Order: sequence, then C-alpha cells, then structure tokens
Amino acid sequence: MEEIKVPEQHLVEPLDRADGASPSEIAQPEAPPVAPPMDWKRFRLPMAFLGLFMVGVLLAVQYMPRVAAKPGEETLARIPKQIGDWQLLQQYEMSKEAYNELKPDEYIARIYANGSGEEVDFTVLAGSHTGAFHNPQVCFRVQNWEFADNREVLLNVPGLKEPIHARMVHLISLQGPKREAVGIYFYATPLGYRSDTSSARILLLVARVAGMHQRAYFVRFLKPTSGNFERDAETLKAFAEQTLAAMRQTNPEVVR
Repeated sequence: MEEIKVPEQHLVEPLDRADGASPSEIAQPEAPPVAPPMDWKRFRLPMAFLGLFMVGVLLAVQYMPRVAAKPGEETLARIPKQIGDWQLLQQYEMSKEAYNELKPDEYIARIYANGSGEEVDFTVLAGSHTGAFHNPQVCFRVQNWEFADNREVLLNVPGLKEPIHARMVHLISLQGPKREAVGIYFYATPLGYRSDTSSARILLLVARVAGMHQRAYFVRFLKPTSGNFERDAETLKAFAEQTLAAMRQTNPEVVR
C-alpha cells in the first residue's frame, strides 16, 4: 500500500505570523467547565427501599402458603401420544407426597420411546400459585444426583419469535449402580419463558397482582444416557423441540 505523506508544515506550528503575534500570544479557547463528581449519597435511600422491596418479594414467593389446586379445564391431555418417531409408552402418577406438597392444578407424566428402544421421561406441571414449583437444582440433589454439567440451551420452535431459554443438566447418580441422565427443563409463565425457578415464581406473582392469567407451567424432559452425553443431549433436544412444536398447536396456553 502506498504510504501517505503529510506535508511538514502540517506537523509543526509556524514560528511567525503575518500579524507579528507569537504563538504564546495567541488566545487559547477556554476549557469547558469540569462537571462536579456524582453525589451517590442521594441514591442511598431509594436503593435501600428498592432492596427491601426485592427482599420482600422473594420472601413472599418463598413462604407464600400452599393453596389448593385451581379448578379449571384440564388441557394437558391434549399433548399428542405420537411425536415424530416417538410413541407414548407409559403414563404414570406423581407420588402422593409430591402431589400433596406441590398441589398442581394439573399435570402429566409420560414416558415416550422410539424405534431404537430409547426412552424419554416427559413431565408438564401446571400451577396457579408459586408453591407449585420447586427448584429442580435442589430436588435433583435431594434425590442423590450430582451435576456433571449445567448449562443454558436454546430450544428452537418453529413459529416462535425467539428461542426458548432452557436449562440442560448432566446428572450422575450417587446412590446404587452408576446411572447417568440428561435433562432439559424450563418454565412457561404468563410473562414469558424462564430457565430458573426464582424469576418464574416472581413473574407468576406479578401476573397475579396485575390480574393477568395466573397459570404457569414447568416443562421437563429427562433421558437416561447411553455413555455418550453429547449424543444423548442432542437426541433429547430434538425430541423437546418436536414436542414443543406439536404443543404449539394443541396447547397454545403453554407454547405460544
């Protein structure tokens, strides 16, 4: 590339001027006034009130009493029994202890299988109160599973403006024979999708205060691994996206 040369007279200030004034006598522009430093002290009180408000919201979410299931139309049974190459193999009941603790409005718990013999545990739980949703991060550990991986994953569903942000986990059993599983879960709230429990509870509470539709959904996919976590993770993700695409037609209250 050809070098661009700047004339020397542009690099140095001329020593003489036509009016005889020396460079030091030339009036220099006044410097702009320096802004005073920000007084952060005046924000202390508003920030303190905001902090107390957020603590109050979190405490209300955590300790809000469990309420009875909200009566209404049960729609989760509309979820197809055939999803691509996957066929409904079994539908099972939630344990009595879990049901009494969560008090869901409705739920489904199914096992799907494909032609290769692979199985996926698929659960959807609907609740109109924050107590219907426990943190899976805690529940898995209580059931003696440890996390070998814990990452965010994007589920791309045709027709949705944006992908669904979900959580993908690699689980290893700490009890009995070594078992591994891959899981994907997220929450569908009246105000959008969330991959963490706390924000999902807060959005459900906000919807209740605002008088909006108050039902939220916990959606979970779980698959035993065959020793190749990445391959099984891709299989589970593909099944999740197929299922959500089908639910967009049959269950728009969950996938919209």
